[in-house]
Amino acid sequence: MFIRAIILFLCHIILAMTAGEAARAQMIATPSQVALGGGVAYSSGLSAHFNNPANLMIREDHRRHEITWGIGGVHHGTGVPVRNTGNLPGNVRSYFVPDDLNTPGVITDAERERMFHGSDRYYQTQSYEIIPVGYTWSGNQRARSVALRSRGITSFEMNRNWYDSGAAVDDPEPPFVRFVNENYQVYHEVSFAVAREVTMLNQWHSGLNTLYIGLAPKVLFGGMYSQVRYRSEYEIIDGAWQNSGDLEVLTAGNMNGYLESLISSGNAQQAFREHLSPSSNLNTSGLGIGLDAGLTYIIPLGDDISLSPHSQEPLRKSLRFSVALTDLGAIRYTGSPGEWYTQMIIRTYPEIPGNSARFEGKPGELLRYINDDSAEDSVLDNLGLVDDSPFFVQLPTELHVGSALQYDWFTSMVDLNYRFNSPDFRTDGWRISVGSEIRLIPYLPLRGSVQLNPDRKLAVGAGAGLDIGIVRASGAVRLFHTEGKASQWHVNSISALSLQVRF
Repeated sequence: MFIRAIILFLCHIILAMTAGEAARAQMIATPSQVALGGGVAYSSGLSAHFNNPANLMIREDHRRHEITWGIGGVHHGTGVPVRNTGNLPGNVRSYFVPDDLNTPGVITDAERERMFHGSDRYYQTQSYEIIPVGYTWSGNQRARSVALRSRGITSFEMNRNWYDSGAAVDDPEPPFVRFVNENYQVYHEVSFAVAREVTMLNQWHSGLNTLYIGLAPKVLFGGMYSQVRYRSEYEIIDGAWQNSGDLEVLTAGNMNGYLESLISSGNAQQAFREHLSPSSNLNTSGLGIGLDAGLTYIIPLGDDISLSPHSQEPLRKSLRFSVALTDLGAIRYTGSPGEWYTQMIIRTYPEIPGNSARFEGKPGELLRYINDDSAEDSVLDNLGLVDDSPFFVQLPTELHVGSALQYDWFTSMVDLNYRFNSPDFRTDGWRISVGSEIRLIPYLPLRGSVQLNPDRKLAVGAGAGLDIGIVRASGAVRLFHTEGKASQWHVNSISALSLQVRF
């Protein structure tokens, strides 16, 4: 049985590795997700609530109740050097707690080359997830869980032409295009999960093989939302550069008030002070519903009898196969919604205007960035409200498929995930992680993983915890390596579990 399980597991890894190009991993809610790059078949307890609620049925301890205070994680797209790891939470916080609108500095040639690194596009993403409190209870027939969660993601993309007009000088024939796009969204959730054994299917098979199903419906409260698309096109006509600009903005919450004030006054600092504050994302601008659902099939190995009826023993030796669908749903924004468009704008310049102002993508910065650019700011003068009716935004739905091989102190897993409507400008597609957990000392789990990024560069996750039965805490980081003159390791994700109590 054990040899067959090993063969099945290795085959599953090989199939996953050849399924397609990986996408940048973003799961940061729990230390196990950061350290292992996933965990759809591995997770249990509150870690399974938003990842695969079917795994609430998996017993990893004989205690049936679990209260968790404070699980959280942050992700910064370009990361920080390992020596500056402690700065990462504060850096990410500045993207979701609008407390200042700093004057942008001037970007240097070295910074520009680091940003684009031979590419014509630059992407940046920041995100956070916090589960302040959660409670799970498991029995022989079913398990339940309730949890609160807050999430946010802000992302932008811009092309190299913002800072470099050399391509137009070398070849003025095709239009010269500059663009910058940004997404910003924050939402808070109340979720209730239930899991149970699929008894009908299990009765068709002999042995202790077991199938679990879990559902986690949730109510979502939207904070601020904005989607900005700006395109500026230059074309040489009669020896001069003719420019047309196109700005599209979809907003809700305090961000819409900020835009209205900016248009009327032309003063970004004043508009920011009047409408954006550290508490802006706590004001509800939308309401939605969502669902997380999953299935887990477990094959016990060796002498493990934990899946037998009325057993109180935790699962120690097993092969698991899981599939889950998370964030199926949408939010309807009704609080100060606004859809804005520019009319056609034509401007003429003797040469393409330069731009050297740094852009970081913090709350309200893109609109101020355009407003402060004398060559581009007229699009705001022509920006008009075309629709103020409520609108829907889909949640970032993901499909998760994975396996986990557990044998006493060692667990190995593979995760394959597909994103359907990613908000971070990366192509929707597959990502893959292969990881392991080792407990050479029973109360000290050590976790590690290898992930494949879109550019095929290496990313690794690492984490450790303290698990003494009644109380558990853990932490993890995800790192990647940069090449070239600044060759070094960077940390782009951190996650920590402050306290978990079982009884």
